Amino acid sequence: MSVELSWLSATVGLFVVYILGEAYAGHRQYSGKELLSARDNLAPYGPLMGRAKRATANMVEAMCMFVPLVLLVEASGRSNQWTELGAAIFFFARLAFAPLYWFGVPAVRSLVFFVGVVGLVMMFLQVLPFSGVS
Repeated sequence: MSVELSWLSATVGLFVVYILGEAYAGHRQYSGKELLSARDNLAPYGPLMGRAKRATANMVEAMCMFVPLVLLVEASGRSNQWTELGAAIFFFARLAFAPLYWFGVPAVRSLVFFVGVVGLVMMFLQVLPFSGVS
């Protein structure tokens, strides 16, 4: 398995942690009866639940960029030290992003988000047709 695919599999595992964090926040805010219902009349999200929902939604958006990039790297045979480093940077940025979002740390969270974007850009630049990478 390539390094990038290994980072992808680790990121999928991390995505499960995001979902578990959201589930934990849900259990903190709502009763078991409410969570087992159709959830039509739940109270508005409290701060923790709202942040957990937004963090998970943000991870979905990030995965919509990361997964195709990893697959493009694999399909094009353009794996190199930059794509490997970009995937690692993305993973560790997303690892730090979740707790920063859950606990409401605004400025550092935004910085970490952009570090993850840098990892994506590093990978993207290597799969562009005119990038010069052979």
